[in-house]
Amino acid sequence: MTQPVLPLTHPETPPALPIHDAAACLQTVSRLRAAREPRAVIVGNPNVGKTTLVNGLAGTHLKVGNWSGVTVEKREARLTFQGRSVQLLDLPGAYSLSPHTPEELITRTALLDEAPEVAVNVLDAGNLERNLYLTLQLMDFRMPIVVALNLVDEARAKGMPVDAAALERSLGVPVIETVASRGSGLGGLLGAALERAEVGQGVTYPAAVEASVASLVERMELLPTLPPHAHRYLALSLLEGDPSIRGRLAATGHAELLQAADTEIALLDQSGEDALITVAEARYARAAQIAQAAIPRTLARRTLTDRLDALALHRYLGIPVFLATVLLVFRLTFSVAAPFVDLIGGPLQDTALGWAAAALNWAPFFLRELVVGAIIPGVGTVLSFLPTLLVLYLAMSFLEDSGYMARAAFLADRMMRSIGLDGRAFIPLILGFGCNVPAVYATRTLEKRSDRVLVSMILPFMSCSARLPVYIIFAAALFPKQGSVLVWAMYLLGMAVAFAFAFVLRRTSLKNEGGAVLLELPPYRLPSPRVLWKHAWRRTASFARRARTTVLGTVVVVWALLAIPAVAGGKFATVRPGDSLFGTVSTWVSPVFAPLGFGTWQATGALVPGFVAKEVVVATLGQIYLGEQAAPPAPLSLLAGLEKALVGTWNAVHTSVQAIPTVLALPSLGADASGEAKSPLAAALAKAFTPAAGLAYLVFVLLYTPCIATVGAIQAEHGRRIAWITVAYQMGTAWVAALIVYQVARLFL
Repeated sequence: MTQPVLPLTHPETPPALPIHDAAACLQTVSRLRAAREPRAVIVGNPNVGKTTLVNGLAGTHLKVGNWSGVTVEKREARLTFQGRSVQLLDLPGAYSLSPHTPEELITRTALLDEAPEVAVNVLDAGNLERNLYLTLQLMDFRMPIVVALNLVDEARAKGMPVDAAALERSLGVPVIETVASRGSGLGGLLGAALERAEVGQGVTYPAAVEASVASLVERMELLPTLPPHAHRYLALSLLEGDPSIRGRLAATGHAELLQAADTEIALLDQSGEDALITVAEARYARAAQIAQAAIPRTLARRTLTDRLDALALHRYLGIPVFLATVLLVFRLTFSVAAPFVDLIGGPLQDTALGWAAAALNWAPFFLRELVVGAIIPGVGTVLSFLPTLLVLYLAMSFLEDSGYMARAAFLADRMMRSIGLDGRAFIPLILGFGCNVPAVYATRTLEKRSDRVLVSMILPFMSCSARLPVYIIFAAALFPKQGSVLVWAMYLLGMAVAFAFAFVLRRTSLKNEGGAVLLELPPYRLPSPRVLWKHAWRRTASFARRARTTVLGTVVVVWALLAIPAVAGGKFATVRPGDSLFGTVSTWVSPVFAPLGFGTWQATGALVPGFVAKEVVVATLGQIYLGEQAAPPAPLSLLAGLEKALVGTWNAVHTSVQAIPTVLALPSLGADASGEAKSPLAAALAKAFTPAAGLAYLVFVLLYTPCIATVGAIQAEHGRRIAWITVAYQMGTAWVAALIVYQVARLFL
């Protein structure tokens, strides 16, 4: 039942405060009006919809996530509005402009250095008072501001409607109600930003503080090297003792200004004023006053978020619910995508081989072998897993954008604190399930350097999507009935090993630097299907591009090495794979892996290209095992190929629909979707590996040295020493773990 709204009992709208340095402020407004290509910065707390707003305004496809930390650097977009070219700068979420995190430092630096013509301050209407602290800090810059009062629909649903007109009167800047995810209010927002933005009415501090600010601003006006729009903000930061501002000014030769600031601080101390406390208290008091005037008092409603969180954040049930959710994702991935994997790896690949054989009938033998015997099977094997990745990315994007992944970080907080990290570090780890490279860069959101280094060093243990094809093909070969459970277990094992190493590293070389972290839980939101598709398609397309470049290049190199004879009398491209240069070198290395159960040259050789990219492992397995067995493909006519492809596509769609109920462990709608039929590569692996050896192989692929791109990202963020230490200890860990798994599994399998 809807709760009644109580009569308004809040005080009248606070009186307007003076605009400080009105003449200079007028100049900034005039500059905005005259600018042919104005720059607008998008500023706000984390998770208030800034990036969604930019995407809605400019039609861009920047990454959006319903958790903090998605934007870790400023990003740009351009659009044309009423004949004017407008540049939008999407800044990382910041709770304050007194930086405590890398995101806040990036945001503050951009405001100082970019000298934007206008700032669009995005507020969460449901958390108005907390958001207003940043707004009031922003008003200490002399720049025009317009407020985007976002998420007004959620605020109303919680029984907290915001009076936009009252908020506008209090702040002295235009306030536009928006729902960025639906595009509501965005046109009016941009028009207000360019035509109506004002500097606003900031906080008036106690007289002693204002006198010190005026004194410092007067000195700054004589220093052309300082940004004019930031004089008041810089003066307040100096009085607050902001170390990053002092360091910045010291490095740029402003020692006299720092001495003047020290003098003003001493005078404030003598008068009993602590500028840091006084300024913060004044901002908080003003934020509370404005919020009280803008929000009528109501009885709070129990929202859907409250009801869902009762289960999702339950002390005892929260973790089991999370694990069950992840298992459900993998069941969905296998049940729905498996028929399409078989389609691409079977009928479509056979059709491509037949057409290529017919088209290259005139070509030299080695060229036919390269295309028909290497490129199409190798790249095709990797591309066959695109449906699996697409379904997985759709499911993971739903969990991210709905807000559930933020709950996962909250649930992980207690466990991660026991190993010396906090729940916020869980976010880059979860991102690592997609790709380790952006996950390494996402560690920038962590405040302490030791945390950033530690998380980057354990991130490669998180099972990225490039490893998924290896899991799937081995599951199909050796564990056809337990595929989803096997993949689920591999992901959990990677997390367990990562946490174990974090525990060890935290107590040895990377000590905890202390400090508390604020974890934000956004409300649950139903993601837009269009946005989900864009996210999943972009990630899947990125994987496909790697197949077109990295995988293709590696496949060609492996084919050449398999074609070069290493025995007397051998001929190029006709030598047995085991007698090739690739096979000979792999044979030399293979004894290292014999105790792990896969000491053959084929299994060992497939691991080597995995240093370049993990998805190449399955492509190389296909080249080696199928190359030893496959007969030359028969040429295929265009019509025969089309018929084969269409029949295979229909069968895949039919089987996929039948399998949907099995996601929830219900009976299939038709024939058994799991089936016992194996692809040619799965059948070959079933003969080459025992179940115990297959498990050990998967564990080694999970844990061994990350791909070159991930190593490069770690080196770029933390230096060469950290990168190579990570490579070395992960290789050792993978060998030991695979040994243990094999020796134990052989007793039971």
